[in-house]
Amino acid sequence: MGKLRVSVSHQRVGVNQNRKMYVAHLVSYSMISLEQLIQMAASDSGMSESNVAAALYALATQVEELVLTGHSVDLGVLGILRASFSCKAKERIEDLDYTCITRRRFIFTPSDRLKTALYNAHVEGFGGKSSE
Repeated sequence: MGKLRVSVSHQRVGVNQNRKMYVAHLVSYSMISLEQLIQMAASDSGMSESNVAAALYALATQVEELVLTGHSVDLGVLGILRASFSCKAKERIEDLDYTCITRRRFIFTPSDRLKTALYNAHVEGFGGKSSE
């Protein structure tokens, strides 16, 4: 099971920022590099680092191509990745074109397994209290 740590800060909250309250934030320890991830996957799978890297780069290329051509891509135990955008509404269809797009983004929906793992992760750092 995972272990998450929080830090607590005293900050202004609310619509008008008129109240000071305590808020917990997840601590991010570091960024794991792609090279580190490849090394860990190679160690866990028994594959060479070059084979893991080749498979990962091939998957990344395919996922990019598929998502950017309108497909949702099921990434198995990780979840689903798809592209989306926001668009300004127009009264007449003739006024609707690509310039109406206001925000392009990727949407990642984690799998039930990943959501459950996060929900069940141990959380500590609330003044000695933890989720156990």
